[in-house]
Amino acid sequence: MKCAFSRRRFRTRKREHIEPHIEPSDSECDRGVFNGQRDASLIMQKFLTNLLIFFALGLCALCVFQWVRESRLRGEVAELHHSVFLKLGAIQNLETQVKQTKEEVLRLDSLRAELSGIIKTNKEEIQNLTKYSEKLEKEIEADKAQIAIYKEAVEKANENIKRQNEDIKRQNEQMKQLASDRNATVEKYNKLVEQYNDLVKQFEKFQEDAAKAAAQPNKGTEKK
Repeated sequence: MKCAFSRRRFRTRKREHIEPHIEPSDSECDRGVFNGQRDASLIMQKFLTNLLIFFALGLCALCVFQWVRESRLRGEVAELHHSVFLKLGAIQNLETQVKQTKEEVLRLDSLRAELSGIIKTNKEEIQNLTKYSEKLEKEIEADKAQIAIYKEAVEKANENIKRQNEDIKRQNEQMKQLASDRNATVEKYNKLVEQYNDLVKQFEKFQEDAAKAAAQPNKGTEKK
């Protein structure tokens, strides 16, 4: 564009230098016509030159505008590429998170199913334990009644044992008395036994003496 503009200006200047060398005609009418045509040609040339300059400036302004717009668009495109890159990274992260979330949801579902089974089992165990506790409560009530009976029986037994202890104490005293009496009787018996033994010894000695005395007369008779 600059080269074409320079060529046109050169041609216009060349015409301006060449045209003054045109020789006018001899007649005044032809000179006036020639002057009018030359003025009109100069005006047209100036108009065209100015118009060309205007178009050239407009074209330059348009080029500058397009350059600025393209620079801005390049910046926006770069920003869009960066934004797209960031969004792609965010999308990948979100996809990873979604995948992890799905896996976590599956794990939680399995855990929920497992916990539901455990809860069901616990409910059954609680029902069984409730029934067992009710049974134990009934047994405890029965045991309490039985314990009351046993307590009453124990109290009676304690009273009887107390009476028996008193009887045993009295009997022990009697046994002591009987033992002392027995000891006295045994001593008396022992004395009687000693006396009896003495009498037996004396009787045996008497029998021996009597036998000896009876044996001596018999010996004298036999000698005769």
